[in-house]
Amino acid sequence: MVIVWGEVLWDRFPDGDQLGGAPSNVAWHLAGLGDHVALVTATGDDADGARARAQLAARGVDLALAQVDPARATGEVTVALVDGEPRYRLVPERAWERIAMTAAIAAALPGARAIVYGTLAQRTPAGRAALDAALAAASPRVLRVCDPNLRGSAATADDDRALAAALGAADVVKLNHREVEQVAARLGHADPVAWLLGRGARLVAVTRGADGSTWHAPGLTLEVDAAPARAGGDNVGCGDAYLAGLVHGLLHGWPWRRIGRLASALAAEVASARGATPAIEGAAVLAAANAEAPAMRAEAP
Repeated sequence: MVIVWGEVLWDRFPDGDQLGGAPSNVAWHLAGLGDHVALVTATGDDADGARARAQLAARGVDLALAQVDPARATGEVTVALVDGEPRYRLVPERAWERIAMTAAIAAALPGARAIVYGTLAQRTPAGRAALDAALAAASPRVLRVCDPNLRGSAATADDDRALAAALGAADVVKLNHREVEQVAARLGHADPVAWLLGRGARLVAVTRGADGSTWHAPGLTLEVDAAPARAGGDNVGCGDAYLAGLVHGLLHGWPWRRIGRLASALAAEVASARGATPAIEGAAVLAAANAEAPAMRAEAP
């Protein structure tokens, strides 16, 4: 089982709603690949929450650890596309900001092979405390995967401490190239990748959209080619799909070249559609990952 921790919300596009929230997107794509994924999140006791839970359950996401907040509404964010890139405006004070560490989660953690988390759901003290408790309770053998949610907005000293703790606790970190710059500026590390590897990270994947990605591990750097996307889509949720492919391959013990093909293929499928959670056929993407074309080039560290 993979436990994914964090927000579920609705992306409000000008032409309609799409299910979103980075952790929810990761869970969606892991389920599409056939993994047992449990989403730890919170929705409101409202129509938006019921609709989100119904769609996730239909996709195969395990919602036994999901919570319903009777006092706060389900999350939402308005999305505008500027030159194909999403611009977000988050609506605050929503249910996902109060995800709790429950007895059911504590009971599930020993059976998990990985816990995937971001930083957005840790924007409040209660949210940070809940995830900290989960990470502390998880087995040392659990793969800890962090994909921070950095949107360029003003950050407090508490936000920076939470970011440092979330990154420092991870075995695997995914950052886009802009986030590398933000981590450097916010945490004062000239080389965030070197800092993460020095803290014990086993893999740091830095993505660059259509320009591919670079994987950094102790003593090794690998270049991963991007897969081409079809016209007519947008870039919302591409990184989340990429992370789902990365986690799937790592947990199945695949060679890194094959994992890179899967991560890139999933990201390209999402970029070919509107919104972060298109109904991608996992079997077709898995077949693409088995293709013989090379997707990675090794370089000296």
